[in-house]
Amino acid sequence: MIIQQLNMASTPHYTEWRETQCYGADFRPLLKEMADTIDKLELWDWFKNEKPPADKGYMYWGHENVDKISNNLPSNPHSGATFGFAMRCMQAIAKQGFNKWNKQQD
Repeated sequence: MIIQQLNMASTPHYTEWRETQCYGADFRPLLKEMADTIDKLELWDWFKNEKPPADKGYMYWGHENVDKISNNLPSNPHSGATFGFAMRCMQAIAKQGFNKWNKQQD
């Protein structure tokens, strides 16, 4: 992947991300950490092309890439709900592109 070879990230610093709150806290730093982890693991195409079973979501899917992401996060203060939410954000970024996703309003 060219991004890794140049030691660059696919997304800008978290302060340039749209405001995203989870349980009343700024969730952007954790989203950025997850995006950087996905860069490192080269899993953007996986997010773009695969989706969890409708009855399981990311938390109960049991796919090896879910564990890879969780195990490689620099910090992992996530609950099941916040991890699932972050994964859905990553899925949307992969499918729409960061710039388009970042311009949307929740």
